[in-house]
Amino acid sequence: MSGFRLTRRASLALGAASSFGPSSAYAQKLDLDDPKAAGRIRAKIMGSAAEEAVHTFMRLHFYAYRHDGNLIPLYTMNNLNVRRWSPQPDGGFKAKVFECGVYSKFDTTEPIEFWENPFSGEKIKTWPLLSGPLNLAIAADGNVTTGAEATVKPQPQNFEVIGDNVFMPQASAFSLPHPFPAQEWPKENSGERSFRDSHYVYIAKAADVANAALSNVPSVVQLQNLVSWAYWLRMGQIPGRTWGRGFGAKLTSLDALPRWVRVDMEKKTPKIFDTAHWTEFVNEVAEYKASHRP
Repeated sequence: MSGFRLTRRASLALGAASSFGPSSAYAQKLDLDDPKAAGRIRAKIMGSAAEEAVHTFMRLHFYAYRHDGNLIPLYTMNNLNVRRWSPQPDGGFKAKVFECGVYSKFDTTEPIEFWENPFSGEKIKTWPLLSGPLNLAIAADGNVTTGAEATVKPQPQNFEVIGDNVFMPQASAFSLPHPFPAQEWPKENSGERSFRDSHYVYIAKAADVANAALSNVPSVVQLQNLVSWAYWLRMGQIPGRTWGRGFGAKLTSLDALPRWVRVDMEKKTPKIFDTAHWTEFVNEVAEYKASHRP
């Protein structure tokens, strides 16, 4: 993956932002010629440049994309991401990543236990997302790497400064052999390979990003992804993929998690609330295979 720094164009844009003039001290504080600035900025927008756990909550509305018409609403995922950050002696940053997702009726706060496949009519028990710990690293020069087990491989893109905000986009294009062989799992399998394209944008205030005293800045995140059918949807060889539209933000603490979401997660994915003691790798695909018959 290529390294990443704020560009001179972004520096000029930051200096011209509406809340501070062209001679702004903020642009100078970012020290754009220092390669280490990119890594630290990325860490404190995504999570933290200090030793701490950071929680991000996101709502993702999922649609079916069939290649031959408009998107078809399916369901909404309530996603909680926990990253336990630690700065490294070489100037980089590492995080242990834990994630869960539970489902609600599309664009509502109504948790669902079962979901009806709109193409087959089959009524299916929802299968929550639960994964971790995964490994994430931000090098001192801004490179981002993930462990072999991760299905998102973020590629940093150039920062953009628009008005008072710093936009930090990243894209991931990834595929792997489908984890459910077609001969054994004809409904769960959707092809020889499973494809995942994920495009994130993190947004933070320029003044916060430029503040050297802050190791963790408030940020919001927006996601779009195009992914092979999730195995638990039992789409089989029906053409298409899911298209996801997500948005969320860092939480000041778990107390900021919507109460109805927390109740549902405590019921279905309680492990996410004790990541300090979560050491054994958990993967929802393996859990599904262990509890379902081919």
